[in-house]
Parts: sequence; C-alpha cells; structure tokens
Amino acid sequence: MFPLLRQEPYDAHAAAYAEHLDPTLAGAAVRLAELAGARRGVRLLDLATGTGAAARAAASLGAFVVGVDRSPGMLGVARELSPEIDFRLADACTLPFDRDMFDAVACGLSLSHFADRERALREVVRVLRAGGRLVASTWAEGSSFPTRAVGELLDRYVPARGPLDEAIWLRPERGSSEMRRVGFESVSVSGESFTGSFADAEEALAWSLAWPLTAARLARVNARLRERLLAEAREALVGADLSWRFAFNFYLAGKRGLP
Repeated sequence: MFPLLRQEPYDAHAAAYAEHLDPTLAGAAVRLAELAGARRGVRLLDLATGTGAAARAAASLGAFVVGVDRSPGMLGVARELSPEIDFRLADACTLPFDRDMFDAVACGLSLSHFADRERALREVVRVLRAGGRLVASTWAEGSSFPTRAVGELLDRYVPARGPLDEAIWLRPERGSSEMRRVGFESVSVSGESFTGSFADAEEALAWSLAWPLTAARLARVNARLRERLLAEAREALVGADLSWRFAFNFYLAGKRGLP
C-alpha cells in the first residue's frame, strides 16, 4: 500500500495540466476510449478523470460517460471544458455506484496513484457488468523526452516524497498478474507509442513544470533557489532535441461473464 497522494497539487495546477499536458496526451486519451469500446449505447466510467480528456474522447464516440475524481480542482476544469458530461467528486476506493452499472471503465495514467490499488480495482470489478471491461493506460519502458534534465535538476534540489507506484505497471506481466489476482480475467496488454515535439525550450519547460507533483516540489524551495533551478533548466534545454516519445501500456481486463 502506498501513501495517499495529497490532492492539493492537483487542485492548484489543474488549469496548467489542461493547457500544457493534455495536448501531448490527447492521442493516448483517444486510444483509451477506443479500446474501451466507447460508442452509442455504452455506459462508461472514466476513473480518476482529471481534466476529463478521456471522458471527452469517449463521449465524442457516442458513449454515455460519467467521470469521477477526488480533486475538486481537476473536476472544475473538466466541467468548464465539457459541461455536458456528468463529472462527480468521488474516491476510487469507494465508488458511489451500484453493482453492474457500467459496460466499461477507463483509467488514464492513474493506477499508480491509488494508495490501495487492490481496493480500487475491486471497486471497478463491482461496478462493471458481467462481461464488461477495464481499460487502463500506464507508462511503459521506452519513453524519451528532453525534460528529463529538468527532473534530474529538481531531484538534486528537492528530493521526491511519496513516489507513485509506477514500477508494477511498467512490466506487463506484473500488472497483469495484479489484475487477475483481484478478479479480472482475459487480461492482455498492448504497447503503443505517441510522438511529437515541443515548439521551443520554454514550451518544454512549461510542460515539465505542469505536472502537479513536480509543481508542488518546486513550490517548496525559496525564491532564490527556484530562480537558480529554472535558469539551469533553461540552459539544459536550449539547443536540445525537443522531440518526445511517450510509451504506454494499455491494459485490457475483462470481468467474468454470466455462467
């Protein structure tokens, strides 16, 4: 079990997330909705919806979508961007829904955020109908982006606290085993990559600092040290290759059907 993530960074930096991160993660959000089978007649839950990117992608394909998150700030941005979608404040470990309510559950880059992943996954099993599916995206081995240098600088000045539980999901065999253990069957994993490039060093830096936990770490240092860190980050990015490649694992897990 991992420490419960503080929601304050997500509340405080939701707008920056939507502005800087969502555009680079859009391809993965669309793919998540497609793999979840989003279409007319499908009831889909977007778990840990954040700013609602995957929920919007699923709704655009015709699905009836409900998005949940425990961050009021993230939900505020999601509602502003898509007032037609039903967004609700809820914790993944205690979902406010009846059994067998959804045909599909999508979860984008959030399996690593749950303090009690087993409880959260069992809640997904509970709210899925027989034969329904969970589709979850996680980071995979093979990503590359120029802002790693920014992260290394930040690690030097401000050690990370309470790491996310990323390791189990990086390796498909470990993640699949975890899903089977809580009751899913027909678990499979597909690896896909998405590519792009930042326009300039400032855009790359803004992207790096838009991640809520990174922004929260930067806020912990005094103004002088912060300016020094940002100056070194800019220097590291100037002249660097600004292209990026994000590698994802897409986990597809089915709930046992009716006998």
